[in-house]
Amino acid sequence: MDTDSSDDDTQEHQPAVRIPLGHRPVVFALPGSRELASKVLFYLGWQEGLCTFKLFGNGEISSKVEETVTNHDVFVFATRDDLASEMNFSLMQLMLFIGALKGESPYRLTVVVPCLDYARQDRRSSAGEGIAATLMLRCLKTAGADRFLTVDLHNEAEVGFAPGNTVLDELSARRYLASFIRENVEGFDAESAFVCATSGGGMGMTRRMATELGIGFMMVDRIRPKAGGKGDLKIMSSEREDTIKSVIVVDDMFDTCGSLAEVCKALQLFAPRARLYAVASHGFFSGNAASVVRELVQSCSLQWIVVTNSVNLTGPLQRFREVGMEDRLRVVDVSRLLAGAMMRIYLGASVNLPKFRDIGPQDEDPMLQGLTSPKLALERRHTDGSQVPPPLAI
Repeated sequence: MDTDSSDDDTQEHQPAVRIPLGHRPVVFALPGSRELASKVLFYLGWQEGLCTFKLFGNGEISSKVEETVTNHDVFVFATRDDLASEMNFSLMQLMLFIGALKGESPYRLTVVVPCLDYARQDRRSSAGEGIAATLMLRCLKTAGADRFLTVDLHNEAEVGFAPGNTVLDELSARRYLASFIRENVEGFDAESAFVCATSGGGMGMTRRMATELGIGFMMVDRIRPKAGGKGDLKIMSSEREDTIKSVIVVDDMFDTCGSLAEVCKALQLFAPRARLYAVASHGFFSGNAASVVRELVQSCSLQWIVVTNSVNLTGPLQRFREVGMEDRLRVVDVSRLLAGAMMRIYLGASVNLPKFRDIGPQDEDPMLQGLTSPKLALERRHTDGSQVPPPLAI
């Protein structure tokens, strides 16, 4: 029996059905976050998603996703940058953008906030106060966030602030900061170097840094001589002052540097020959912090102050440059730490196991090996269905 060959030809020329496999990753960056996001993407080999932001004349914010994210594993970078926008404005911008992404039905939406805003408001110290950290996370969850990734919370207990059906993962920059200390503290010696906690509340973080470095520990406490008095800062240490050559003041963040100034002045009185250094995970340096640091350099032998790039430091660096202290502010890059965590989240692995948390800046991360060359060739499409052209090879 004869058959019509035209049917076979028609079937051969019909377009194949595209069946997506897995949940492709796509990373978006809010204004002010692109510098850190680009460094993270270098380690991952992924591509930055396309999006636009507008500001109307009446102050309202508009955000739009310019490519398809349906069934994709979406990551959104929200790094604080005071030069780009005011912090509360950035939070509103973030919530609106998360809502826009959620409307496109992604597989999962992870918000990467290297420095969690409002983290210091983590308790109700007196009647009538609110706990801003929990409210902010609830708002982001309501907007559509499924998971949060951050670095060094002000209070470790804030991990439990994650709203229902969401996860808050905290990474630690301790090994990255410790590596910087070993390489940049002049004449680093475990016998004569000490770390100092700025208060009893920061004692746990400072003890872990002391253990990481294998050096001694001391702390500062405020002794109140009478009711209502401000009191004096006292150094609590088992070592004699003449054996101390280097003291590293450890804190979770530097803002106005008022507490740092008090601690450095107390240390100068306790061990006048010691060289002082300051280390924190996050640096805001608001107000006249740059001038405070200059005074500490001149009067207290403060050698340098180091923070990570969890906050965009373009503004602080400008302020330090204006007072002639740009060489005193050092920055440790934690983009590789974030990249390792994001890859594990994408692959469904844990970010809390010691085999990941023990990876330092000089150690190889098995999850990132071989990913820093060409970008992954993932097909991307605009929201109207047209294909997004691949990026130019670099």
